[in-house]
Order: sequence, then C-alpha cells, then structure tokens
Amino acid sequence: MSHVVGIVVEAWADTREECLAEAVQALVENFADVGDAVPDDSVVIVSAEETDEALLMDVLDEAIYQVEACHRVAVDVSVDERTKATMGQVEVRLATVPVGAVVRVGPVPKAVAVQHLRFGRTDGVWRAHVDVDV
Repeated sequence: MSHVVGIVVEAWADTREECLAEAVQALVENFADVGDAVPDDSVVIVSAEETDEALLMDVLDEAIYQVEACHRVAVDVSVDERTKATMGQVEVRLATVPVGAVVRVGPVPKAVAVQHLRFGRTDGVWRAHVDVDV
C-alpha cells in the first residue's frame, strides 16, 4: 500500500501579488534554506488564468518544475498585473539560483494538489492554502 506524504503551504499578505510571492517562498522554505543566495537568472510566467486559484497553481507548479527539470530554486518573486492590450494577464518573475547554491533541508515537492487549494481575500487579507505532494 502506498502512502503519499505531503506538506501544507500557507501564506497571507495584504495584496494578491504579495500573497503569491509569500506562497512561493513558503514552498521553497520547506525544502531549501536559500540563505543569502543571489539570483543569477530568472524565469517569467505570463498567466491569463480565470481564477486566483488557477494562478496560484500555475506559479507553484512552475517553481516545482524549475527545481525538477532545470535544477534551479526560486529565491525571489515579483508579480506585475498587465494592463491595456494584455488586460487580465499577470506576469510573475521567479529569480533563481542553481540548486547547489542552497542548502537542502527537506524533500523537493512533486506536485500541487487541486483538492483543498484556496486562494482569495478573507477578512481584508489575501490568504493561500495548498497541499503539496513530496
């Protein structure tokens, strides 16, 4: 019988953009101590997801993909809403370092679970909650 082990990532902030960044940082903190690592590369995600939950899932999936496929860890996150011609799109930049530049403190996440995923404004604060398989 297999047993899936997972973690819960929770984040909160005053704005959606800050909460997205906090969620990525919380995900990374579960498997890496980034210390004073200085980013030397970045990846940009442009998302036009219709729901906040789908946007959160896209961003966390990309952070996991970066570790698994590119051997890079997100150490900083910036989020910009697009305007005019690209209305409704969000641009997320993950500043990254090589995996070898951080100290591993736990298992690398494998996937974001759709069930129990929540991302939205509650009581004046943006909150994210997601289960992650490791």
